[in-house]
Amino acid sequence: METESGRWRALAGSPLERVVSGGMAGLARVRSLGFGRWLRMERESLAQTVKVTGACAVGWWLAAYVLKVDLPVLVPIGVLLTVSATAYSTLVRGGQQILAVVVGVAAATALIWLIGANAVTLAVLVVAGLVLTRLLNLPAQNVQIPITALLVFALGSTYGFARLSDVLLGAAIGIAANLLVMPPRFVDKAGRELCGLCSELADLAEDMAAGLRGEWDRDQAGEWLDRARALAQRLEDTEEAAEQAAESVRLSPRRRSYDRRLRQVAEAATCLDHACQQLRGIARGLVDLIAGVRGLPGERGADLPESLAAELAALSRVFRDFGMLQLGHGRREDMEDLCAALDDGEHQQRRLARDFRQTLHTELRSLQGSLLDSCARIRHEFDPDTGPHRAAFPRQD
Repeated sequence: METESGRWRALAGSPLERVVSGGMAGLARVRSLGFGRWLRMERESLAQTVKVTGACAVGWWLAAYVLKVDLPVLVPIGVLLTVSATAYSTLVRGGQQILAVVVGVAAATALIWLIGANAVTLAVLVVAGLVLTRLLNLPAQNVQIPITALLVFALGSTYGFARLSDVLLGAAIGIAANLLVMPPRFVDKAGRELCGLCSELADLAEDMAAGLRGEWDRDQAGEWLDRARALAQRLEDTEEAAEQAAESVRLSPRRRSYDRRLRQVAEAATCLDHACQQLRGIARGLVDLIAGVRGLPGERGADLPESLAAELAALSRVFRDFGMLQLGHGRREDMEDLCAALDDGEHQQRRLARDFRQTLHTELRSLQGSLLDSCARIRHEFDPDTGPHRAAFPRQD
């Protein structure tokens, strides 16, 4: 099942379908966050894009007007091939690119000298290049060895040395750009990813609240559960984002200054994972209720108190504000709104408990108790004062 508001939808389908669905999800995210908040989330990515573009332009200018090389475009290509997600991995990738080109030039020159330029040489170069890529433990997508070998095969050994000088210059510019000019700090990127997931969880809680105020049915409840499951699955990937954040500051002279932020991101991911599991439990309970399993009343029990919808609406605000607090140093306004949403949720919880006391159906009372407990646990996870994840909140000055 799909909605336009989340990236929870399955990635199966043709490449075109994935592109279209990704575009729709991106537009929905802008609408959900608002353009200003979305711009806050994406500002570092935009800055890194401008930086890499500038590095490519500088590389081309040096090659074309200072060094007077025949194919100056190869230098910005070297920049693009070298610049990676983090300054540390850029340094590693630069070394890999240089090693790959050296091996490719040497292999092609030697084979052409031994057996000449023919179809057999071409086939051997491709096979040998791919095998050497694996033996040298280069990334699977790094095919510089066979590509360089084929270019030397086609253009001659003179090109091979030009190719080596170009990749050296491109790698040097790429490494310098990523080390010296606004090194990417994926601590903030990890925070943005958490903010995006919080926004989608907030959308889910808001949709559940709106649905419970209307005529919800089994299909709608199943859709809520599917979305919750997909988001829970995606949250398991936040560990990779945290690892990338730690790597991004490995070469930073101010590495210690990022320690608290790294701890905040890791704790926020744990907090969000726990809260997502509780929201998933609420969706599971609603599916069981409307399906009439385990002795539950089925559609006869679908008329739930309005206070449950109000509680979910308050939790939606909590999710959204917690996500915004993961951007940069957090804003005082977001913290104040989160605390207000927690207070509203506690008030709605008391109303909901009073409404549920009127229930005489034994199995339904058990489910209602579970729903109450899940709502309370979500609020506890996000409590900045007495909750278990106080390190997940930025220090408020």
